[in-house]
Amino acid sequence: MGTHLTAWTLAGVLAMASVATAQNSPAQPPQSLRPATTQGSAGIATVEGCLVREADVPGRLPKTAAAAGVTGGYLLTRAKMIKGTAPATLTGMYEVEGIDDGQLASYVGQRVQIDGWFDEVDRAASPAGRGGASDDLVDLRGSAIRAIAKDC
Repeated sequence: MGTHLTAWTLAGVLAMASVATAQNSPAQPPQSLRPATTQGSAGIATVEGCLVREADVPGRLPKTAAAAGVTGGYLLTRAKMIKGTAPATLTGMYEVEGIDDGQLASYVGQRVQIDGWFDEVDRAASPAGRGGASDDLVDLRGSAIRAIAKDC
């Protein structure tokens, strides 16, 4: 009789454990699959603008750095929102991050749309806290890019 009681007790405990597990909510996706955001991020967006080399924008990099081959990154200028909400900026341009430099180089001088999200949005909100010319713009972390027009 003691063996039957132990077996029934064990079966009951297992049944209760499986019911408790089934009632838990579904797991959240891992952090690596969600976009990185910072305080004030506007979420997923599609932004259209002119893609240029940062070195080609007056005042962005010293001519000596550009001459030495240190061209910096890429900027989206004359930007307008297609989808989502943009953080307010004084410059109307964003630094493009997250897309391969070789791919970006093929779109320089063209009007493009970039799907992604905004990062470092605190740079728009507090100009006094900005560093040098390399970190004063809100980042547009792109996940996809496509040409809209050959000329800006």
